[in-house]
Amino acid sequence: MTNYCFFNTVKAWGGGEKWHLEVASYLHKKGEKVLLVASPDSVLSRKAKERGIVVHTVRTSNLSFLNPIILFTLARLFKQFKVERLIMNSPRDLKCAGLAAHLIKLPKVIFRRGSDIAIKNTNLNRFLYQRVVHLVLVNSPATEKSLNANNALLVDKNKIKLVPNGIDSSKFLGAPLRPVYTKKADEIVLCTLGRLVPQKNHKFLIDLAQELKKRRFNFKLLIGGSGPLESELKQKASALGVADSIVFSGFIERPKDLYCSGDIFVLPSLWEGFGYVLAEAGLCALPSVAFDISSNSQIIQDGKTGVLVPEQNHLLFADAVIKLSENDKIRNEMGEAAKRFVKNNFEAYQIFKKIEHAIM
Repeated sequence: MTNYCFFNTVKAWGGGEKWHLEVASYLHKKGEKVLLVASPDSVLSRKAKERGIVVHTVRTSNLSFLNPIILFTLARLFKQFKVERLIMNSPRDLKCAGLAAHLIKLPKVIFRRGSDIAIKNTNLNRFLYQRVVHLVLVNSPATEKSLNANNALLVDKNKIKLVPNGIDSSKFLGAPLRPVYTKKADEIVLCTLGRLVPQKNHKFLIDLAQELKKRRFNFKLLIGGSGPLESELKQKASALGVADSIVFSGFIERPKDLYCSGDIFVLPSLWEGFGYVLAEAGLCALPSVAFDISSNSQIIQDGKTGVLVPEQNHLLFADAVIKLSENDKIRNEMGEAAKRFVKNNFEAYQIFKKIEHAIM
């Protein structure tokens, strides 16, 4: 039996938090000893407790690594739990928990990198990636490439392991269904899901809605998720005269409820380490339209399971949406192909076994 600690103090819910919860749950069910350190009152903390995982809550900030009291408190926690494998997801946690682990020479420190963003070539990052971290898990070729974008020697290639995210298709599709929206007769329902933050680029969808309305396209856009940009996005929708075509659905507890309310999934993100939502939408037999950037092509087979368009081009994006909407047969065939592709390539059990093998 191995003692694992999943350390994730990000309060918001996102792909990294979902990854931590699912992998921790997999190991917990296998009988491994699992501790999850999370932010108080976070979605991750609540969901982990519901699954019977031992949770320790702590508040951290980007500068917590400068506080010796916090570092020694974490080091003591790791010793008390006899942690053998420490797994982190955010740079903030790497600086704080990683240094605490380094102080007590914890056997294996693992950083799961899920964002396609180049790492800054700083003294601190060189120390962390070269002296503290033993293994870097990446979820896509795009994420792997970003590790050494600013310094070809920052992360030793022997430390890097590529394992995509996994989805338990049976559990996901078997969950109860409560659609968040009831489609009207002639409507095409577009849906998206993600935190309302700059990276997710929801402003683009407001512009897209305006373009679609100009073309007299009958649609409804469901925007699932919450975040600091909600008020700004609603104001923009009103200013552009498209508020009546958009539904802000708020935080979605069960993503399937959103996907199964739609006809086409749209993703305007500026970058994605691994598009969990693209895979989930695919499982629900939805074709997707997204930018041809980052790891999107890892999940969307252009022209087969969805459509990839140039970044920030709302005209071509609108063309793709309308083309899919005009042909039910093609849209349904793409959706079924997306479902098969996700099942064949990202089934959770196989992915989690690869992760378990990597972090042993």
